[in-house]
Amino acid sequence: MVKASIRNFLAHKGRMALSTLAVLLGVAFVSGTLVFSDTINVAFTNIAGSTAADVTVKPKQAFTPEVEDRGLSGEVPTMPAAVVAKVAAVPGVQAAHGQISLQNLTVVDRNDKPVGATTGAPTLGQNWYDDPQVHLAEGHAPTKAGEIVIDQASARHKNLHLGDPLHILTPTGSMPGTVVGIVTFTTGNPGVTMVYTDTATAQTQLLGKPDQFTGVTVDTAPGTGHATAQQRIKAALGDGYSVATKEQQAETAAQQISSFLSVVTLALLGFAGLAVLVGIFLILNTFSMLVAQRTRELGLLRALGAGRGQVLRAVLTEALLLGVIGSTLGLGAGIGLAAGLKSLISGFGVDLSGTALVINPLTPVAAYAVGVVVTLVAAYLPARRAARISPMAALREATTPPAPKLGRRTALGSVLLAAGSGLLYGAATHHATIVMAGGLLGGGILLSLVALAVLGPALSRVVVYGLGAPYPAVFGAVGRMSRLNAVRNPRRTGATAGALMISLSLVGAVAVLAASLTTSVDRDVDNTFGADYVLSGNGATPIGHEVTDKLRAVPGIQAVTRQRYAVAHLNGFQLVMSGVDTATVDQAVKPQYVAGSTADVAAGKVMVDETTANADRLTIGSPVELHFLNGNVGTLTVGAISKPPAGAGKDGGSWEISLDTLNKYAPEAQDFTLYLDTAAGADKQRVQTALDSALAPYPQVTVQSQADYKKQITGQVGTVLHLVYALLALAIVIAVLGVVNTLALSVIERTREIGLLRAIGTSRGQVGRLIRLESVLIAVHGALLGLGLGLAWGVAGQRVLVLYGITALSIPWTTILAVLAGSAVAGLAAAVLPAVKAARMRVLGAIAAS
Repeated sequence: MVKASIRNFLAHKGRMALSTLAVLLGVAFVSGTLVFSDTINVAFTNIAGSTAADVTVKPKQAFTPEVEDRGLSGEVPTMPAAVVAKVAAVPGVQAAHGQISLQNLTVVDRNDKPVGATTGAPTLGQNWYDDPQVHLAEGHAPTKAGEIVIDQASARHKNLHLGDPLHILTPTGSMPGTVVGIVTFTTGNPGVTMVYTDTATAQTQLLGKPDQFTGVTVDTAPGTGHATAQQRIKAALGDGYSVATKEQQAETAAQQISSFLSVVTLALLGFAGLAVLVGIFLILNTFSMLVAQRTRELGLLRALGAGRGQVLRAVLTEALLLGVIGSTLGLGAGIGLAAGLKSLISGFGVDLSGTALVINPLTPVAAYAVGVVVTLVAAYLPARRAARISPMAALREATTPPAPKLGRRTALGSVLLAAGSGLLYGAATHHATIVMAGGLLGGGILLSLVALAVLGPALSRVVVYGLGAPYPAVFGAVGRMSRLNAVRNPRRTGATAGALMISLSLVGAVAVLAASLTTSVDRDVDNTFGADYVLSGNGATPIGHEVTDKLRAVPGIQAVTRQRYAVAHLNGFQLVMSGVDTATVDQAVKPQYVAGSTADVAAGKVMVDETTANADRLTIGSPVELHFLNGNVGTLTVGAISKPPAGAGKDGGSWEISLDTLNKYAPEAQDFTLYLDTAAGADKQRVQTALDSALAPYPQVTVQSQADYKKQITGQVGTVLHLVYALLALAIVIAVLGVVNTLALSVIERTREIGLLRAIGTSRGQVGRLIRLESVLIAVHGALLGLGLGLAWGVAGQRVLVLYGITALSIPWTTILAVLAGSAVAGLAAAVLPAVKAARMRVLGAIAAS
């Protein structure tokens, strides 16, 4: 039987091609994601581990902030220079270097253009000292004010040479200088821009704190272990300092990198899983049709003595071969995909040349597990049906199975759909907590998806027959036949359309949520944006006092409202506090209050959004104990409760205090956002020109009007939307391949039928049209089910996200109709090859086919 299975597989390899391709694509996505994430992880971990000093000393903070919020408050913890001398005197310390490392910098060239990236990889400023990982490629080290050393990658990217002028912008001011050296790194550059100055300049002009350092790097003496030196330094310094060995620093860096990558990897694997799920429908259809076409052959095997178990294993052996071949090819394609992504990000300045592709043992295991297991699971039901074929089937002429009875299946699907709809309704109307509403939404999505998959055959009879109603009038007898052919085998049609349904349901849901978010932000801006302009720094870069002072002097500017941030802990959870000018904030952003007012956000009081207040059971007068990053602790009381802005919920909700309160607990906080109000009667065009002129030397600052701000939000949502669509594209491609596969196998199954049609006068063009019309019906049917389901998910999801300020429901009908039209076009494209094959059949050969 094994030999028979292998021969059958080879004999029908053409019919297996698209199923193999589906497995290949799914496995390539999975293995490529794993290889790429492992490579990035190893590269950055190696860089962090190899560049770390034997022991590092830093000022101790009250807690470790989340990665995305580091630097948000502008606070830079420092230590006096005396600490460096104290560490150097510890036995076993060969050398101690005072270090100044800052990341809230912007470096500009002679044309006031940023040298580093304005988003993504940071720009780091550091004092120069003897570091074995840093090598001068050109020039000399900085020794006095005005001398700057820059990394080679940034110099090449901006065509900088020795003697070229640069300007370093900091939150406390700006520093002009000249390039006197260009450096390279032992471990490569992960994409950051590095600038170095002498220590005195770094302290006074970059850090703004003479005789202060941000850390100490230690070289241990030969024979002294890192852990031993660590314990001695801790004993010498006492509390207030964090002392870590090289190994501990590498481990911490690895954990941070792994934490970030795990989120990205899981998201990508989720899309890969979707593609694999869609592929299951394709494989299921393939084996179902092959078993139906080989009914007489399998009946003959049974008549010759093959048992049911042998027939079952024979079909599963073919599935195993398909899975192994598809997985092998997919693993290779995935490794190639990872190599391509590695080269791609190298083009953005992230140097990974020193790291080879990392293929962990788990990757091929996962690749074969996904490919083989999924294929076997998909082929199991057709294999069971094959095992049940009677030996008498060998004597029957007909190979088309009788119409299936769908009563029990329809009843089960209806129950599941009712349950799923109930959960979705509950999610849309239950606004107590996000956890409860989110749980109801997730359950409703899962049950409704399973329900429509179960109801697929029954729905195909009704929906496809209804969609094809115009066919007879428009296309005559060919239209009537294509309509009947599409519902001839409802299980096959339902499974084929189901693959498209799954893919497009997510497209519909994401489109609704994106449109609702954009509309909600637009509404919020219209209702709350009172300022004429808003200014912000790029990424985690503060605006700086120098910029604020310049803006106050711009003609036509009446008021400048400052906004600062501080990272704090409340009951062990991190949140970001916003400090604002309470005297002008009502004019600038028009807060929407549920209780209290801006006057109630006075010294010692805090404003919190309604969603967070409900979740934390806070009311007016409730005390909140906040632990700030610098160790300060403040007990404030809730003075006002606001409506949640669109997208609120990050970092524990929306919290706001006065600038006086923020400065009391976080005195080093910097301006991150400025709201500008123009004077009555001021010429907006002249004000804009004056602003552009004042801000020309500060490319890290972006100035936007209300319209610009809306456009930015729309652009950000659009970018994310396009990324999601791109990741969904693989699943959609596999679903379209499923349509091609079904039609191609259907043409083979109906060879004699097509021959008879040609014999009675049907032209080649009519036969091709017959296949194309059938394909369009299947594709549009799947699109309608998917988009309808996606709309339901999107509406329920928007109602859940009302808790986070997404209050406006917006359905993008243009997008929905475009996707529907695109599905019809995809149906036509899917039918091209099967239609050509059907039209080219030789009449006598087709009639004689068995």
